[in-house]
Amino acid sequence: MSKLQEALEFIEKIERENSGKSAYEIVNHLRGYTKKAYTSRLWSTATGYHQEYIRDEFEGKLNINELILSGEITDFGHFIGSLSDQINQPGFQWSDFTSWTGDHTSWAGDIGSAIVAYRDPNDNIDVNSVEEALDRLARDSDYTADIAAYVVGEMINSGKQSSITQAIYQYNSKSYSDNVRTFLKKRFGGVIEEDKLKNPAGLDSKMRSAISTYIQFSSAYESLKSLKDLAKLPLNLGSEDNSIPNSVDIFKGSQHFIKHIVKYGNLDSLLFKPYQIPGMSWLGTVNYEVRVTG
Repeated sequence: MSKLQEALEFIEKIERENSGKSAYEIVNHLRGYTKKAYTSRLWSTATGYHQEYIRDEFEGKLNINELILSGEITDFGHFIGSLSDQINQPGFQWSDFTSWTGDHTSWAGDIGSAIVAYRDPNDNIDVNSVEEALDRLARDSDYTADIAAYVVGEMINSGKQSSITQAIYQYNSKSYSDNVRTFLKKRFGGVIEEDKLKNPAGLDSKMRSAISTYIQFSSAYESLKSLKDLAKLPLNLGSEDNSIPNSVDIFKGSQHFIKHIVKYGNLDSLLFKPYQIPGMSWLGTVNYEVRVTG
């Protein structure tokens, strides 16, 4: 039996045992079978659901670091953690932050935490560049988990699926490139013609905005006093002081994720001028072009 099949049989078992509960309640319960870090107060706040780490014969059952999902290696525990913040609560409640926090407990959090780890003087990570930090802490297996969580969550939120198990089966039945393109279109409004992304500057803009917001609200932000213009890129690349945290870190983070999307989405290489300030396209672009290849 494959790791995926074993995990899905366990999830189906939990769904049967909790047949009267919502997908939101069940996925947060499943979070208790990943690892203790996904049951912290931060995760309770983000998801609006307090879930203790479960210590029984199934302890850590879903904390599978490398599992093949949709044809690609995926951190399955990370997927379940991110999925718990993608599925909407039934009805509307004050603690339903999913539409806002969903990025921060997945891809934006992966990227932002890598940048914070590199720049925070109190962190002991041994890396020499922000790129190295991103490669180590925002891996392809993390991104595959993030994309899977969004797409599976969207299936359930839209009513296309009511069962978490069946939604994962449906996701797994499609190629990863198809799932990447679905994520790109639904989360970022990506416009794809044949294999060409038509609005890469808009994609980069939305990513930089989410990453900078994550860093501003991170626990380490107080030690990063120089991060006052996180999102605003310099007009000319190389004009910022690289000895302190700066907006280029955020930009490198967005490019790191976009490279994954281009590669695994089987998209043509991108060439574009980023907006100087994300979300404010009317203020213009920088003076240089950026190329992203897969």
